[in-house]
Amino acid sequence: MESSAPPQPPQGYLPVANWSYGQLILVFVAGLAGSLIASIGLTIAGADIFDPLPFSIVFMAQTGASFAVIVWLSRTKGSGSLAADFGLVIKPSSWWGVPAGMGLQIVIALLTAPFVIWIFGDDPPEQGVSEVAGSTETVLEQILVILAIAVAAPIIEEVIYRGMLLSTLRRRFSAWPSILISAFIFAVIHAVLDPNAIAVVPGLFLLGIVLAYAALRTGDLSLSIALHSGINLLAALSLLYGDSVREWAENQLEEMEAVILFLGSTTGLF
Repeated sequence: MESSAPPQPPQGYLPVANWSYGQLILVFVAGLAGSLIASIGLTIAGADIFDPLPFSIVFMAQTGASFAVIVWLSRTKGSGSLAADFGLVIKPSSWWGVPAGMGLQIVIALLTAPFVIWIFGDDPPEQGVSEVAGSTETVLEQILVILAIAVAAPIIEEVIYRGMLLSTLRRRFSAWPSILISAFIFAVIHAVLDPNAIAVVPGLFLLGIVLAYAALRTGDLSLSIALHSGINLLAALSLLYGDSVREWAENQLEEMEAVILFLGSTTGLF
């Protein structure tokens, strides 16, 4: 009697990894628990967790808790290599993904802007992180926010959504269903954790598609982390310095108009 052979892991994308949905949920819940414990402790100490420093502590607690479980799973259930088990590698050759991610953020923002305006008008809800970034007062606070948004978040989210979720889906489905499902979950989870993120769900879905495709195409997370970092870096810089840059640009335009009018009046053109 012939026994049916188990399905073979997909070649080319984390063939060693064999994570279950339960293990994926464990990593996710560990992060939530870490952030909850840190939030409770800071609140008891009288801190406002939406201030930049407490926010950074809470975020690092969330990231650290998830990463601790990831390392534990790798050592007890995997091969012991974060590269083989999750695709977690950083290649210098992927540096171009950072500026490319910044450009991708602009393109997707332009593509989704008509839909967002159609649904929410001229006043879409702002994500919670916007309040945090807007309250920064010192260079240290700004650096901490940038590190949280543009460094820690891309690494841990890529491990969870592309290193674990995508590899798990890829063992059960072909490439494009895996990409689309992982991108959908990536976008929805952001809205669940922060309801004000509902306005950026279409953009997050498109970003999730690009990041998943990059991971499958390269076979690891190096490029997707770089792209994700560039995406978040531009968002962080816009939140931190967008108003200042806009004000500077408006002042420059006003000065240029004054110079043009002066030259025109002295030359008889106006």
